[in-house]
Order: sequence, then C-alpha cells, then structure tokens
Amino acid sequence: MIEFRGVSKSFDGKAVLHDLDWCIAPGEQWQVRGASGIGKTTLLRLLMGLETPDAGCITGREGLRFLPVFQEDRLVEHWSAVGNVSLVCADAARVRTLLCALLPEDALDQPVRTLSGGMRRRVALARALAAEGDVLVLDEPFAGLDAQTERQAAQVIAAQRAGRTLVLVSHGSEALLQGFHTLSLNE
Repeated sequence: MIEFRGVSKSFDGKAVLHDLDWCIAPGEQWQVRGASGIGKTTLLRLLMGLETPDAGCITGREGLRFLPVFQEDRLVEHWSAVGNVSLVCADAARVRTLLCALLPEDALDQPVRTLSGGMRRRVALARALAAEGDVLVLDEPFAGLDAQTERQAAQVIAAQRAGRTLVLVSHGSEALLQGFHTLSLNE
C-alpha cells in the first residue's frame, strides 16, 4: 500500500498540495481530477519519488517500479515507434502487437518525429504498457486524441494493465473511467 500522510508541496511560496492524505492499494485504479494548475502533475511526481514533499511523508513506494507517461512524450525522435518501445521490451512480437493495437501498421517503422501528436502520444503509452513494472502513472494519456482513438487507447490500457496499479490524470470521458476511484484536488 502506498500512503500519503499530511503531504504538502509548495513552489516559490505557492502551496500546490496541502496536508494530503491518500492510500493506494495494490491493483487499484485511480483517476486524479482537478482544475488546471491545481497540482495533479506534482502529485504524480511525488508518487514516483521525482519530487519530495515539503511536509508529511509518503510510504510504500520502496521496491516498486513506476511506469510513467509524462505530459511530454519523451521519445527518441529519430527512432521508430518499434525502436522506442523496444527500449523497454525485448519481445519483438509483443512490441509490434501492442503498437498495432494503437497505431496503423504503416506507422510502426517511421521515425516518430514524422508522426502526428496523437500518434506520438500512443507510442509513449505503448512504451509504458510494454515495460515491466508495478504502477502505471499516466499524465494525460489521451491528450491529442479524438474520441474514437481515446476509446481505443482506453481499451488497450484496460487489456494491458494486467492487474498493475494505475494512477491516471485525465479530462477524458467518464465512461472510459468506470471502476476508477477518484481523488479530487481542490483549491
């Protein structure tokens, strides 16, 4: 169990999170909601240990492997979709199968710099799903996707999650996020 107890975080004197308590049990699915700039990305960075709280503590992360999709895709621009996902998964058949569930087949071997923003987003998502790890941390995984592609990506996430804990920030459709616990961040 990952537990936030009294966690607070500020930047330049501005409180982003204040006295947050939150528990995440293994295998749970969480959606983090709140207005833009409220601290959702900061919360995910704290969860993964990329930021440290100013007050309070976070326990239960020891030994866990986090699988992030950041707001930026963070892809190797001159490599193909296959090459980018192969960085985290040596099973070539699995890489291609996963990518084919998210992209047209003719896009798999193109340099990702030539792909649309939505296609690049799906490559970043495939990379997180293909990796071995414990907690999927997805920051706006549906950004740049139309409604149909968003549904397709949500189905792939559900199929590939394999019981791993999932924490997701999304302004996506409520229908896509059925069965999720919700953490609402308020000002």
